[in-house]
Amino acid sequence: MEKRKFRNNLTLPIIGQGCMGIGGEFSPDYTHDIETIKLIQYGIDCGLTFIDTAEVYGGGHSEELIGKAISGRRDEVIISTKFSPEHASFTDVLKSAEESLRRLRTDYIDLYFIHWPNPSVPINETLDAMMQLVQQGKVRWIGVSNFSVFQLKKLLGYPISAVQEEYNLFDRTVETDLLPYCVSTDVALIAYSPLNQGLILNSQLLKTIGEKYNATPAQVVLYWLTEPISVIAIPKTLNLKHIYENAQVGDLHIDEEDLDVIDMFFRNDPIDVDAYRIRVVLNGVGNRCAYQTINDAYENRLNFVPSPLELAQDILNGNDKIKPVRVRKTTDQSVEYDYDLIEGRIRYWAWVIAYNGEKPIPVLVR
Repeated sequence: MEKRKFRNNLTLPIIGQGCMGIGGEFSPDYTHDIETIKLIQYGIDCGLTFIDTAEVYGGGHSEELIGKAISGRRDEVIISTKFSPEHASFTDVLKSAEESLRRLRTDYIDLYFIHWPNPSVPINETLDAMMQLVQQGKVRWIGVSNFSVFQLKKLLGYPISAVQEEYNLFDRTVETDLLPYCVSTDVALIAYSPLNQGLILNSQLLKTIGEKYNATPAQVVLYWLTEPISVIAIPKTLNLKHIYENAQVGDLHIDEEDLDVIDMFFRNDPIDVDAYRIRVVLNGVGNRCAYQTINDAYENRLNFVPSPLELAQDILNGNDKIKPVRVRKTTDQSVEYDYDLIEGRIRYWAWVIAYNGEKPIPVLVR
């Protein structure tokens, strides 16, 4: 597997193993533990030695499974994990790290991420705690996840080695400024959800190009994504055949003209939509809880961290290039909406609060 070296000598294989949903989504699922451990180990055998997880995945069970999978072979793998925004205070960062170390059955984390920004906690406080973990030898490298370039430029005094963000052929917003920033600063861009939950893999174009190179559509996409020197992709799969295929991407070569065809075919720029033409639905991605009125968003009874109001203030403070929310065209002709919101439920209300609903919000239409 091809490897790339980044800032502070962080070295990663171009394809890793993403573990969101492994061991449960946000609560533990012990149903397939034995099979899951074997699949993670098979991935390591195939060269997928970079494994990414988070304390919230499976309520911590994802980390537990990885800890069992790497038993006796810790030095073969690079483990990254993330702490949640509600744990961004100095004390809570240290506590979260200790709990992740326990679940992972290791005495060090290779790459430790802030999972999401928390504007209610000074970022220097959070990063100072992470640096203490580095000084103690409990963390080797530090990174941030879901940070904008505006936020990243405030971290120049800290040795950030990696940024994790969604990047796939449907959501290419990182190409505007985040990817160029990572290239210019020698920071790794870790692309999560690189296959967009498989929603684009039925494309006839990808099948045709794949046939030309004896590759699957997924391999074509992963090659296209990791072709820029700063990008590392972490697809998630619990399929033995797909693990093997992911590991073969490093041996693939696709001609530049075919990469350009993919680039043009899947260009999907965000559009601006009147916020009140969007209906918040409860059957979006993951069927997650969502506020359906602005009053509910203000009250934040579900205790989202950060809250829509805190994110709204962050937007007004200059962080207004938000990740576009995802919508689909409404099929219910009885309602006065054009779109249904399916992802980005907190960002949506933050934008509405920040601009009193008077400024169109950037969206990607699925």
